[in-house]
Amino acid sequence: MQFDHLNFNEDDGLMSIEDLKALRLQKKKFENDKKARKYILDINQRYRKMSARKSNSFLKNMNPFKKAV
Repeated sequence: MQFDHLNFNEDDGLMSIEDLKALRLQKKKFENDKKARKYILDINQRYRKMSARKSNSFLKNMNPFKKAV
């Protein structure tokens, strides 16, 4: 039996035990993937915020009229 991994609203009444196990594992994997993507997104947002702050302070401290040594 083929499962649509985005559509979990299928009728579970006529599925075999193996199909139910596969569906449950697929749902669990899908939820874990969503959590992992959210975690990575949070880390990337924090990193972008830190690097933007460093970049802004670098540009503010740079004096265009100062001669390079």
